[in-house]
This record gives sequence, C-alpha cells and structure tokens, in this order.
Amino acid sequence: MNRFIVALFVILASSVSVSEATEVTIEHQDVTVWSPTQTVTGKVIPPEAASGTLYINGEGQTFTVSQSDSSFSAEVMLGDGENTIVATVDSQGTPIYSDSLRLTLGYNIQPELEIVPEISGSTVDLNLHLVSNPGSVTIDFQWSEDPGNPQNLGLTSSGDSSANATIPDEAKVGEYYFDVRGVCSDGDTVRARTFVTVTPDSIYPFRIATDYAAWIDSAVVYEITPYIFEANGRFTDITARLPELADFGVTAIWIQPVMETEYGGQGYDIIDYFAVRGDLGTPGELRELVQTAKSLGLRVMFDFVANHSSIAHPYAEHSVQFGQQSHYYDFYQREFGDAPYSQHYHNHPDGFVYYFWEDLPSLNYDNPEVRKWISEAALYWIKEFDIDGYRFDAIWGVNARRPTFMQNLRRKIKRIKPEFLMLGEDKATWPESFDERFDVAYDWAPEESWVSHWTWQYNYSPGDNPTVFNHPNADARVSMLRNALTNDGNGYHPRAKIFRFMENNDTERFLPHHETRRTKMVATLLFNLDGVPMMYNGQEIGATSHPYETYRLFENGESISSQDESGLYPYYRSLISLRKGLPALQSDNFQEVTATPGDHIFAFRRWQEDQSVFCLLNMQDEYALTTLYLPMSDLNLDAEKTYYLTEQLTGQVYSGKPAELDSLNMVMLGYQAKMFVLADSVVTVETAPEPVSLPTEIMLAQNYPNPFNPATTIQYLLPEATDVTLTVYDVSGRIVETLVKKDQSQGQYTVKFNGQRYPSGMYFYRLTAAGHAQTRKMILVK
Repeated sequence: MNRFIVALFVILASSVSVSEATEVTIEHQDVTVWSPTQTVTGKVIPPEAASGTLYINGEGQTFTVSQSDSSFSAEVMLGDGENTIVATVDSQGTPIYSDSLRLTLGYNIQPELEIVPEISGSTVDLNLHLVSNPGSVTIDFQWSEDPGNPQNLGLTSSGDSSANATIPDEAKVGEYYFDVRGVCSDGDTVRARTFVTVTPDSIYPFRIATDYAAWIDSAVVYEITPYIFEANGRFTDITARLPELADFGVTAIWIQPVMETEYGGQGYDIIDYFAVRGDLGTPGELRELVQTAKSLGLRVMFDFVANHSSIAHPYAEHSVQFGQQSHYYDFYQREFGDAPYSQHYHNHPDGFVYYFWEDLPSLNYDNPEVRKWISEAALYWIKEFDIDGYRFDAIWGVNARRPTFMQNLRRKIKRIKPEFLMLGEDKATWPESFDERFDVAYDWAPEESWVSHWTWQYNYSPGDNPTVFNHPNADARVSMLRNALTNDGNGYHPRAKIFRFMENNDTERFLPHHETRRTKMVATLLFNLDGVPMMYNGQEIGATSHPYETYRLFENGESISSQDESGLYPYYRSLISLRKGLPALQSDNFQEVTATPGDHIFAFRRWQEDQSVFCLLNMQDEYALTTLYLPMSDLNLDAEKTYYLTEQLTGQVYSGKPAELDSLNMVMLGYQAKMFVLADSVVTVETAPEPVSLPTEIMLAQNYPNPFNPATTIQYLLPEATDVTLTVYDVSGRIVETLVKKDQSQGQYTVKFNGQRYPSGMYFYRLTAAGHAQTRKMILVK
C-alpha cells in the first residue's frame, strides 16, 4: 500500500477521538469501473469546512463542500488496477478522514493504433495512425510481414510510424498482411495489422469500415452446441471430432458461448465476460481446441453476447441490492424509449427492461462505461485465444438502441485482426446491417413485429416448420422463394452478404417436416446461393429433435458418418466439395433465369469470370417436363465453339454451340435439384475433400485432460482395418478395464475412460493393433 495512505490511516486512527462531531463519508461502494474518469461524491457533517482534499493514490486535489446540503463532488482520474481514494477536511485544526474507497479499473489504459495502407503504383505505403494515447506514453514501433504471406516483399521501415513494400510484377496473387508492434515506455505492448490484396490486374488496400478477408467468400460454417455435441459435452469432445469436421469439408466452426453462464445450456446468460465456462472445460482445453482446429485448417468463431447479461451477473445483482446508489444501476436499460423493436420491451419487477427473456436484462449502451466494458470483453477473447470471428448474438437489439456501437467495435477489432469475421444476428434485409457494421448478416425478413423471421419461413408455428418448400399450395412456392431471395423484390445493400441456413440452435429441425428428397433439394439450394452457408451440428446425420430438447447428438466412440441413417452425410459432403471447387459459387453474383413450367420450377445462374453455374429446383412432388432457357447472348461466348453443360450431381452432359444450348429440355423429378456447369470442356469436381492424412502406423495420443477426475478421453488413429484392443492397467500391471476389443476400420477413434470407481494414482493404457502396441500413462486425481 502507498506509504502516504498508510500515514493517513494512522492519523485517522489517532484523530477520531479529537473531533467526533465531524464525519466525512464517500457515497460509493468498492467496485470495478470501466472509465478512468469517475465522479466521487460525499458529505461532510457538519459542513464546518468550506473545502477539503481528495487523495487518489496519494495525489491530492481540492474539493468544495456545499454549505447548503453538506455535499461535495469531484472528478478524479484513475490509473490501471486498484485505485485508493480518501477524503479529508480540516476540523478546527484537526484533519478528519473518510474510509477509503477502492475503485478498480477493469482494463489497462493503452494506446490504440491503426494502419492505413495506401497504394502508389506498385508500392504499398503503410501509414500508422495513433488513434488514442491516453497516457501520452512514448512508443517504439517494430514492423513485420506475416510469414504466411504468398511471398516475402522485403518490408522496409525506419522503425517509426510508417513502412513500405514493393509488389513486384510477378508477385503471387493473394492477401499480404503487415503487422506493427508498439513497445510503450510504461512496459505495455500494443499492435495493429492490415493487408493488401494482389490480383492479376491490381492491388487493393484494406478499408477497415467496409472490407473483409477473402476466406469469408468460400466459408462453410458449422455451428456447435457444446453441451449436446456429445452427452454432457465438453471442449475436449469437440477437439476430438475436429479431424472429422475437417474431412467433412467445413471451413469454420462457430461455438456457442464459452463465457461463464448462470445456467449452462446454450449459454446466453453470461455472468462473467472474461471467464471460461467451467461446465465445458478449462481455459487450457479451450485453447487446445482452437489450436487443433487451426492446425487442421479450420477457422474458429465464438458466440458473443452483447445485448444483455444474465440477471445473475454481479453487476445486475449489485444494482438490485443498492438501487440507484449502485455504480451499475445505469449499466442496464431502465426506460422503454421508441427505438426499433420497442414494441417488444417488457418491464422486470427489479426495474430492468428486457425483450423476450425475463432473466436477460438489456444493457444500456448510452452509458460509455458499458460500451467500454463490452468492447474490452470482445477484444479479450481475440487477444487471448486468437479466434477468427464472432457471431454477435441478438445484436439487432444493440443496433436498434445504439446504432453507432457496432461501427466503433468493428474498427477496434479490425485494427488488430482485419481478417476477423463480423457475423451479426441482425437482418441482412436492412441496409443498416452493412453500414460499417457486419461482414455477414442473417437471412431474416425486414419487419419488426417478428424479429427473427427467417425468409424461408412463411409462418411462425412452434413444433412445426412451415417453409416456402412445404407450403400447402404447391403453385405458390416458386413465387414465395423468389420473394425470399430478393427481399420481396426490394434487393439488398450493395455490400450485403447473407448468412444462409436450414437449421440453427433456435429452429426446428428441417428433415422431419420436409422428408429426405425435399431436404436434399433445399440443401442443394443452400450451397448454390450467394452468401455464407451454415450447417448446424447434427444436420448432416438427419437429427430430428429440437435443439432445446436434445440430450446428445453424437455417440462417443462412433464416427459422425456412421451415425447417419438418412443418407444425408455423403450428400452434404458432396455439396460442400462442389461449393469449394466452383469459384462461381463463391461469388456474390446471382440472377434468376427462365424455366418452365414457371409455377413449379425455379432456376438461377451464378457466375465468376468465365464460369457459370445454373441451378434448377422442382418445387413440387410431381415430375415436370422442363425447359431451361440459358442467357447465351449475355455470356460473350464464341458462336462457333462447342460448349458443355455438365450436371454435377448425376454427371449428365449436354454439348453444342451456344445457339444449340440456349434452351435445354429435361425431366425434373419431384423435389429434384440439378446444377449445371457451363464451360468449353466437361467440368467435374472431386466431390469429397482431401482426407485428413493418416499415419503409416498406429498412433495413440496422450489422454486429455491429464491429470483427470473422474473421466478422460483417449484418441487413436488406425492406418488400416485391423483388430484392436485398448486396455487400462494399474501400476501393478493388473488389467483395470478393457475399453475396446473388436475389429475396426481405418480412421480416427475416440474413447472415454471413467475412473470414478477407481482410486487415485497412476494408470497405463495400451493399444494393440496390426501387430503393434503403444502404451501411455495417465494420472487419476480425486
């Protein structure tokens, strides 16, 4: 403790008996705050002194005592960490002191940097802007190129606030990332990052307000609900399945909230924005999950809850306990107002305002401390776990109440990681979603009365799934789908990128309400449309129960594909491969084309440069004699050259000169989808991603967690089909348990060992397969 403060306490103790009639109080509680500037108030009774001194970490400043009500007020400036504040007045020559107030600043005060790239011919100029420097510290800058760039450019700098690089004529196309690290005179380190994109024709600088990284165009997102991924699922269960997901073909995983919650479950009732959920695992296990995913080429997205906290959050509980005297009272919305969606406001008995969830009070984004608190929380997980994106939960509410917040947060995030994916749970049909806020937004209809109206759903019916694909009037389905894909003919913001899905953590499962044929048709649509397609865990095996009512999705020790009884797994796998293999499907280009009969057949074109993909859907159960009219005159084709239309799902090929291919006659079976690639040769795509490399001999991994209590996971890889035995021994060599004893095919396997029945100590597990054996040790701690 500061020696000056200790002296104050000594004086206080010795002076109380001298002047018992005078009392100095500070009217605050010891709390964590989110602004260095705070107003401290108190009272001096009786107000015999006209002024006093407020000591902040030993530094004094004068305050005035009001003679009318004995109060005083002073604005103070806090430093990092805990700050001790004491008020004192002079009473007839005797100093009188208040109790100490401790205010802890919730974040470190640091400068903020931004790199602004500019292009001059073939030169990239990197200009560093000092966005803020609240402590006025001196900063030394160190520039570097990302080692993962397509090639090294020979970045040059003088160690100051600028650097430059030259793009040679023969430079490889792709994104080139540049980093600056600032070492501050107070010992802190700050950083910033940007990139430029090199194409065969030009060089484009990254613009922080509007641009996103190229990986997002080809992203296939897989949403994970951890606690039902397997029974009582944990981070380690997800980690064990990552090779399977990579082999399936998805490129990014989105994990529902990993922050500490009150009730667990899907996890949107946050009680600590800076702590890992203990029911899902440890920070180390979460870190291993992220690092393993990255090693397999998977991006990792977290769910971020910005609209509300749990009513059990310490800040909410503090505000209930102390009412308007609580520092956190104004952290929560208290009045209705007239912002969008205000018709959905409700009053909580404890004075909070909430939307649909009584235990999830809305945060007050008019309070700058709330904005800082949530911004620091968002930056924390990026810095600590190096994740690649956020799905911002219920962010429609924040955008409605404080439209500028996400614009500012976007800049803060993309200054340090410009390739970060900003996915908003807000309407892609609203232009505001792409006004310097999100890279991608939800496929929701524009009305306010039904906030989460999925455009493919025509009615809200709990327990049912009424979509444009199962509407009872089959003749209306095509026009309904057209409206869903065009924002009712109103179009989208020029930068709109739509998050497409058939299922998510809040919706009914698709298969039970559409059967297999129709599900495959809609899946083909999903992966042929512009935007970013998403799959929800279990969708690939035809899971049928609503996420809220699901206990587990995958059986421990069995591969995901082996649990598919619907035949959907290989079909989705093929669609993912097609999307990744056809550049036209990764573009934003979309155009409806004419097909007959028009009340049953919906057709559209997707293209990128010289490649065109045509997709057709038969929206009825009956077969249809179909004619597809191709816009050959718009494609600038060689009239004398032979072209090929290759149907990617069946391999059927049509060929001819452009004039011979302008109309194509075919039979479309009920609920059938077809996708044709037009090119000057037959185009086929390998409809399975490259398999994850397997070792040439058996591999037995270290169990995790280790030490463990009471259960742990054991993983092994087999290079070929063989008989397998996996046995656990104690230190005396006695067999404790045989976990596996059967023939198994080539692949990766995961087994759990539960040590609840056994005493603490060291154990060994031994894998025998194909004439080889491997043994590892593990420790059970109780």
